Amino acid sequence: MDLAAGPLTLTGVEFTVVQPGGRGEEHRLTVRQVTATADDGTVRPVPLPDAWTAGSELSPPPSVADPAGAPSKPRLLGSGPLGVEYVTGRSDGGWQIATLTVRLRVAQPKAAEVTAVATDRFLDSSGARTGQRVTVLIGGHDVPVRIVRSVRELPGTGPETPSARFGGALLVDLPSVNRRLQSAYGAAVAPTEWWLRTGPGKTDEAAAGLRAFPDTAPARVLVRDEVAERLRDDPFGAGPGAAFAAATLVAVALAAVGFAVSAAGSLRERGTEFSVLRALGASRRRLARTVAAEQGVLTGLALLTGAALGAVLTRAVIPLTVLTPQATRPVPDVHVALPADRIALLLAGTAVVPLLVTAALALRRTDTTVTLKDGGTGR
Repeated sequence: MDLAAGPLTLTGVEFTVVQPGGRGEEHRLTVRQVTATADDGTVRPVPLPDAWTAGSELSPPPSVADPAGAPSKPRLLGSGPLGVEYVTGRSDGGWQIATLTVRLRVAQPKAAEVTAVATDRFLDSSGARTGQRVTVLIGGHDVPVRIVRSVRELPGTGPETPSARFGGALLVDLPSVNRRLQSAYGAAVAPTEWWLRTGPGKTDEAAAGLRAFPDTAPARVLVRDEVAERLRDDPFGAGPGAAFAAATLVAVALAAVGFAVSAAGSLRERGTEFSVLRALGASRRRLARTVAAEQGVLTGLALLTGAALGAVLTRAVIPLTVLTPQATRPVPDVHVALPADRIALLLAGTAVVPLLVTAALALRRTDTTVTLKDGGTGR
């Protein structure tokens, strides 16, 4: 335990004695001081609360009721340090060894209600609904829980986990559950895994430090970036992404060629119009700027519309095609990221080809007289 992590609070004292045979015994326990010792030898005193409650439990229960040999209810001493008196009672002489567990608990306010987030499968399998209270077995004890929200899945409870196949999952607050268990049963449950958030650029260092512990198997330390990389490299996940990227590049190339051909055809059809303007004194550069502006507006509108449709299709299709190695949809859902800088670069590359073609054709030197003569003959 890291004593520097914060203040320590004593919630209870529990001890077990063997129930004697023959006749019961009167015991008294006095607690004068409680200390906590860290791994480096640092000793810190733990303050003793003022209000306590006492109780006891006999295990195993006697096979035959014997009021004369039953243990008495522990009695707290009213003055001085924490103290308790109790009578052990006597065992019934059976082959099993009977033990008496005495529990001293710190008096606490009534524990708050435990709320939970349930998966849809849990609601279906239990027949519960949002807002309903259900009793859940946690740490071997019944804990009343009120469901406040439902979700499709919870992290760590994907389709391949036992909780998903056998009844779904609940998400509860561990401190709230432990306060309820402590107030009702004098018990608590310990976490079986920790989710840690590291500082910027410290992920690899933190993972290496955790995997270096002798009592920790390296495979049990999961790093989100490593998991995401494995999913991207997996054929079920990498295949659809690579196919979508290839389709995007092909679409960009076809769009650039299509814009260029359209611009060239438009300039060829308007050759007579440009020749008239040249005959009236318009310069080639001015005409080139005019044509470039027209084609730029048309190309820009087309690119913006195509980019919007592409973004919608990407966000709709990619999550449906990316699968886990078990051929199931990943949990949480696939996060589709569309970097603005890369999209802008892609759109610029698509637009530069038709604009260059337009500028080259507009600046091309032509014989105005021949063009007007051919245009007049054509009409």
